[in-house]
Amino acid sequence: MSIRIPALLCCVLLVSAVDAEAQSWPNRPIKLIVPTGPGAATDVMARLLADGVARGLGQTVVVENMAGASGILAHQSTARAAPDGYTFLFTNTSGMAINLVSFKQLPYDPLRDFAPVASVCNQAPQMLSVNSDVPAHSPPELIAHAKSNPGKLSMAFDTTAGAAGVAARLFNKRGDLGLIEVPYRSAAQMAQDATSGVNPVLMSSIAAANAVVQSGKLRPLAITSARRFAGLPDLPTLNETLPGVVIDGWFGVVAPAGTPPDVVAKVNREVGEFLKDPATQQRLISFGLGTGGAGTPESTAQTIREMQDYWRALARELDIQPQ
Repeated sequence: MSIRIPALLCCVLLVSAVDAEAQSWPNRPIKLIVPTGPGAATDVMARLLADGVARGLGQTVVVENMAGASGILAHQSTARAAPDGYTFLFTNTSGMAINLVSFKQLPYDPLRDFAPVASVCNQAPQMLSVNSDVPAHSPPELIAHAKSNPGKLSMAFDTTAGAAGVAARLFNKRGDLGLIEVPYRSAAQMAQDATSGVNPVLMSSIAAANAVVQSGKLRPLAITSARRFAGLPDLPTLNETLPGVVIDGWFGVVAPAGTPPDVVAKVNREVGEFLKDPATQQRLISFGLGTGGAGTPESTAQTIREMQDYWRALARELDIQPQ
């Protein structure tokens, strides 16, 4: 008995200490890791989110940029962080799904190593656009034009955005178009070449093409979401012409696996409040993004699983080989 009492007492004290820490959370700054460099649209969005959550929690949320390796460094760092409620990751489709089919090995497991917290954006489409000299004002007209000029039209896409390349390949294959696919590592150069007619067809994010579209040098034809985008309500989806051609992006927040559920619930609630703000929704639209709200940690986990299944199916169809 004299041995068991101290052991039991230690357990009680430990549990009490953990409970006290959880109840006082957050009592120091929280870190939000972002898998891009400063200034990128993802970074700007993460900083807006950090400010909104910080106001709700009454504690500073510090954004830490960790660019490189398709977001792998940021995801690995978060997975290895202490699950104490002071490290979160602003993640996306690439980190949670595309990397699984793009790389033979990852130093993190998207399901095992993270606690899903909240969704932020559930609509981040690619946009199909053409040089203003191309005689096409709709997806059916572009398809007809491409088929009447086999092997003569080229389509550019940005390889730094995994979804753009897959959207281009899926459109090309499902439409049986024979477009010459031209990858770029610079979105700026890609847009410039599209406006000059070097590659008259462009598949890119809305943000990447927006400036030249506004100038009238590029004509938008469609987006790749399953539904129309609130910021461009008159622009059809490719799905309306080629059913099943759907590529959409997602952004959300996760934490290291083992992060206390009550902490996860509090952050989920604050993300939800941030996303309800009409000013937030308009700012996201300006980035070419749409939100359906934060959801719940459980629905966020389900979204991640569904994304992974979808991208695995796309990889099989398009014969995407992991590197």
